[in-house]
Amino acid sequence: MSATSIQKNSVYITLQYLRTVEGKNKYHWGIFNSGSTPPKGHLVHATDAGRRALDLYQEVRPVSNPLKSGSMVVVLKIAQSLSIEALDQCARSVRLMDPKYLPRGERQWTCRVWVKEVLGVLHQNKYISLPADLNTIERFCEYTADANIQYMGRAIVFNDLSWMSTQPPSRNTLSQNDALDPRRGGRSAYGSSPMDIDSTGRRAGSSAYGSSPMDIDSTGRRVGRSTHGSSPMDIDSTGRRSGRSTHGSSAMVIDSSHGRQYR
Repeated sequence: MSATSIQKNSVYITLQYLRTVEGKNKYHWGIFNSGSTPPKGHLVHATDAGRRALDLYQEVRPVSNPLKSGSMVVVLKIAQSLSIEALDQCARSVRLMDPKYLPRGERQWTCRVWVKEVLGVLHQNKYISLPADLNTIERFCEYTADANIQYMGRAIVFNDLSWMSTQPPSRNTLSQNDALDPRRGGRSAYGSSPMDIDSTGRRAGSSAYGSSPMDIDSTGRRVGRSTHGSSPMDIDSTGRRSGRSTHGSSAMVIDSSHGRQYR
């Protein structure tokens, strides 16, 4: 069921509109962890802010309210009761930008690919239990965002798994008429006029996360580096993390294979 508020101690997948390419809406993907005082929480995502396009790094950023983003379309609950420390730990175990760890079927590392890999690590290490395999979750995310894109800037929140209750269309079936380009006249966006987005996906003006304007990089992502955590997780050549987990007594085991299916 859709709602207008964030629940406490919940994990959400967030999709922010970037641009429309050949009739297909493109989104920036992130993971939002609400903690005990919603709507405050932490946004964890892969960004290229301050670097060349798609030279990604992980960022963990405190957020006062993700629904204040003018580009936010949907906020989709996927799990609950996860600490930011556990999320950050698992996120850092993903070998972002390492071509040897790029999942099968993917041409390059993107924010979407990174989110899927982080969810897989969280599931494998039993921090969360995914309701479907990662590719199915991806299709439902895109389908739900496309179906609710008219609410961009007034993001729809799903606080349960109802967003996965209907069968989404297969990939690349969105028609040009169904896609939303905020630069195209005659379509609803946010407020009295479409949101101003330049050719790179950079958003002009207005508030986004918290009190300061959102600075969008060349791919439409938000500028800023993480100050959370001290260093990436040390993984040996087998994909096993060096040291011991901060949760429980056993070390975290990272699956070095790709294209995983989680049920």
